[in-house]
Amino acid sequence: MQSRILAALGVAALLGCASATRYTQWPYRGPMMMVQNPTQNTLVVLARDGTGRELITARVRPNSTQCFRWPFIHAIGYLVAAESPHDTLTTQPFQPWSADGWEWSGQLEPKSNPRVCR
Repeated sequence: MQSRILAALGVAALLGCASATRYTQWPYRGPMMMVQNPTQNTLVVLARDGTGRELITARVRPNSTQCFRWPFIHAIGYLVAAESPHDTLTTQPFQPWSADGWEWSGQLEPKSNPRVCR
């Protein structure tokens, strides 16, 4: 009798946990980023947040641009462009969520531009 009660409670707990599982639906849409590649080499662009997380966000072909959404909700961010493991460029810290859009040419710091990639 006691084992049946424990089994019933175990099944009830399992069903309760299964129904409580919710997958996160991202409530935010990050600002748009446009990266211009003025070089003859392909750039790999990474987004880095203020806590050190990094994501490869774009591969920019030579002499072209690429748009992507900022992937983090942390207040501080960096853009990193790499042509090779030895040749990288990192921006100064900036606040991606303070504007709707940003543009970066890889030479200057990101500039706010709400019309990029629209």
